[in-house]
Amino acid sequence: MVEKFLPDAFLFACILSIVCYILALIFTPSGPMDVLMAWGGGVWNLLAFTAEMATIMVFGYAFAKTAAVEKILGKLTDVVHNPRQAYFFTAFVSAICCWFCWAAGLIMGAFIAKKLAKKLPGVHYPLLVASAYAGFLVFQMGFTGSVSLLIATPGNFMEAQIGGLIPVSQTMLAPWNLFLSVILGLVVVPLMMRAMSPREGDQIVEIDASMLAEEEAPGKISLKGLAPNAWMENNYIFNLIIGGGLAVYTVLYFAKGGSLTIDATNLIFMILGILLTPTPIQYVKNCMEGAATAGGVIMQFPLYAGIQGMMLTTGLAEVFANAFVSISSAKTLPLWTFISAGIINLFIPSGGSQWSVQGPIMIDAAANIGADYARVAMACSYGDNWTNLIQPFWALPLLAVANLKAKDIMGYLTPLLIVSGVIIGAVVVLWPI
Repeated sequence: MVEKFLPDAFLFACILSIVCYILALIFTPSGPMDVLMAWGGGVWNLLAFTAEMATIMVFGYAFAKTAAVEKILGKLTDVVHNPRQAYFFTAFVSAICCWFCWAAGLIMGAFIAKKLAKKLPGVHYPLLVASAYAGFLVFQMGFTGSVSLLIATPGNFMEAQIGGLIPVSQTMLAPWNLFLSVILGLVVVPLMMRAMSPREGDQIVEIDASMLAEEEAPGKISLKGLAPNAWMENNYIFNLIIGGGLAVYTVLYFAKGGSLTIDATNLIFMILGILLTPTPIQYVKNCMEGAATAGGVIMQFPLYAGIQGMMLTTGLAEVFANAFVSISSAKTLPLWTFISAGIINLFIPSGGSQWSVQGPIMIDAAANIGADYARVAMACSYGDNWTNLIQPFWALPLLAVANLKAKDIMGYLTPLLIVSGVIIGAVVVLWPI
């Protein structure tokens, strides 16, 4: 069904824009021109984030192209001997990487999938790439979860309303969150992807032949007799100076309490790529190849920024959130927060932006009916991450590297959406506070 009916990711964003426009007219007092202005006014609101995502694709690609990473991926994937193991392994490793750093998880998951697809005949490539993306389900539960980090940061916009900070010991490191991280990331996700392995007689779609060619690592170039410009382009000393200097800065940054933001992640990828590439000109070539994968992000993110503008400016996001608050009790508020966040995420796939709208409403409701703040906050972040399984926004970097479309993988992620939704909903309601 998904392969037949799900359009290209760009058209998916176009359709969501139209749906959001109509819903804003129906459920908010905004007129047609008001919604139009909110839409157009929001188009560039994610420009910085768009640049960050495009940058991580370029630097992540250049890093993954280095001989050292190729060797590590080769050793890592040597433990996999058949397609069923490949689906399990890819999802398992991707979940671990995403829990520690979502950006690194997306990029490394894509390259592990490509590596295994090249090594194993008979592996179903769309399912393998879906397995790489499936691990993304646990990122909001981990070290780079936006909501848990935000509400633990002094001076955050919710501090006064909450009445202080909520430490990560009550969110990210809470027993119920760690349980969900393990049961979903290391058990349910890998086993479900493995269970969807094609049976005998099913159609197998292997990796495109054009992606099978293994490039030879550039050999060492003699600098003797080269013209000055060629001598500089092929001299590793420049990589060492620039990469080494930035590495020293990064160490000092973290030593002074710096956090693992997407900018810091980008810088790490940049440093490693420069230091592990033998010449400056080779690094330029690798980055130019990586830049070709960023087109989808640059093209589609402005549409999602416009949708976000409509949701926020017209108050449509608040309408959705308040509808679920009205049917909640102290026991069920985390569940309805999770479900409503999943719906809102389809239109506002940026977790920080969604929390800025939904967070104050849900925390206010928690204060009025006596629900647990930490549980409600994490339920919101779970919902934001949950429907990413069927929302191609975050899959775009991975799909670009894998050379697939959203329709190729979303059918395999829909069953996971259902099963994980039941598990998360049960935990946020039933786990003792």
